[in-house]
Amino acid sequence: MIYTKLGHYSHPEHKLKLIHSHTPYKCDGCMDIGFGLRYRCKPCNFDLHKDCMFATSSANHAFYKDSVFKFHDSPPGERDRFCDACGGDVKGFVYHCEAHNRDLHPCCRNLPCRIEGDGVVLNLKEKVTSKCYWCGKRELWEGVTGWSYVSTCKTYHFHVSCVKDILVKRWEKEYFNGDGNYSSVSGGALEIDRNPDLELVPYQGGGGGRFVKYLKMVKFVVKLIVSTLLGDPTAIVASIIEAII
Repeated sequence: MIYTKLGHYSHPEHKLKLIHSHTPYKCDGCMDIGFGLRYRCKPCNFDLHKDCMFATSSANHAFYKDSVFKFHDSPPGERDRFCDACGGDVKGFVYHCEAHNRDLHPCCRNLPCRIEGDGVVLNLKEKVTSKCYWCGKRELWEGVTGWSYVSTCKTYHFHVSCVKDILVKRWEKEYFNGDGNYSSVSGGALEIDRNPDLELVPYQGGGGGRFVKYLKMVKFVVKLIVSTLLGDPTAIVASIIEAII
């Protein structure tokens, strides 16, 4: 059950209210970007992802059956750490397996293993044999593959990290006015009426109707993944996809 107003030990001053907003935010738990649902203290400008709000003291994951993850308020040890799922930096709340030196953001740890929609099925994979349709690579960087959503037909493959980057870069471009300066016009809101400078890996299957069908399916696949990451399967998701592709 999800309650609309709750207290949390990381912010004892006030209770946090469950809200939904199209404005991006930084989670004060894991310090990662967030969209959609969040628990918020408006007077203190304090926000938590739902998964950070309800983090447990320990956890497991199907990809790492030999690991037991312990929850930490901050990265353990002195070395820089990254999330094994998305490849992002670990700066705050994290699930850490000391025995195998693995780390997972709370939100990444809770990614669904299967997404379905309109006959399309995407499975979350730790290891892949194809290249991501967005970055054109198998690995995020040398030795780090990150997790991906792959269609059952093996045709469509997107890194979780790449889909997150699409949304983050879109926000940064609007929020910082594209030149590092804060934009008072956007006020931090995610505007979706212009195309960001992002392109898909070039299509190799020819033009005409086949290309149109390909592009339509790619849009739908990304829409499913974004809907999952945002926790928002509403019309706003469709608008975002139309703007970013």
